[in-house]
Amino acid sequence: MKLITNQQVAELINADDSIQAMREAFRTMDQGAQQARVRTSAAGVMLSTMGAIVPGAKVAGTKVYTTINGKFQFVIVLFSAETGEPLATIEADTMTAFRTAAATAVATDALASVQANTLSVIGTGVQARSHIEALLKVRSFKEILVAGRAIPQEFAAQIAAQTGVATRAVAMLDAVAAADVLVTVTRAQTPLFDGKQLPKGAFVAAVGASKATVRELDDAAIARAAAIVVEWKQQAQQEAGDLVMCAPGTFDWDKVSELGQALNGSMDYAAKPDDIVIYKSIGVGLEDIAMAGMVYRKACQKYGW
Repeated sequence: MKLITNQQVAELINADDSIQAMREAFRTMDQGAQQARVRTSAAGVMLSTMGAIVPGAKVAGTKVYTTINGKFQFVIVLFSAETGEPLATIEADTMTAFRTAAATAVATDALASVQANTLSVIGTGVQARSHIEALLKVRSFKEILVAGRAIPQEFAAQIAAQTGVATRAVAMLDAVAAADVLVTVTRAQTPLFDGKQLPKGAFVAAVGASKATVRELDDAAIARAAAIVVEWKQQAQQEAGDLVMCAPGTFDWDKVSELGQALNGSMDYAAKPDDIVIYKSIGVGLEDIAMAGMVYRKACQKYGW
């Protein structure tokens, strides 16, 4: 069994690889199986596990991670789905940033207007950076607006230098009002803005909240959505606080679609130009194990394993 470090992961994959892996994983999602996240807590430590069997990639595995004082550390244990042989232990901090943004990029490509010009991002951490990189692979944005708890001028300058796209630091409400595509990647516990302020035709990717007790979007935003898409409905019904915390009648779970349906054409939704569409991400084991399979294959090619 091999060990693949975060540094090696960063050398082996890029945003394009990650998007391709996520697109294929969700397109063939019904061929495999997933394990919903399980959290266990004691003495200030949270231990979480989530996994999947991905026949198309010929792998199975589990991601295990700790959360201590708000800091995450991730490891994936990967097996062959053909022989059951343990293939690798992979440090997954770098991979997690890639896979989350790549899944959002796949959703954006499937659901956002092809004419989207303005990308607004609320949040300034690792996921904000990785999302900007990934979304620029699927849309040719003319402008990027970034917002945070304070107006992030330095962050905006860094993004402009890295991407070559005009980038401005703005107040949060200005970012919301101007967005063709809005991505929220924060640690917020309560809604970031009044959903009535979302512009018509916006695509919203709510990524930051992955617990049933926290949310970035309010009931007004959810109620205005013509379509709501999640990675995996079974887990979203347990963990997607943006949806779980809504008042009864705000939306109908029966009308919530999965990302795989959006990709394979079975989603019951006919897009209209003024529609607001929401993609609610919480992170699922399918993403991690599909990504781990790709990382392992690339490592075998590079290192001659």
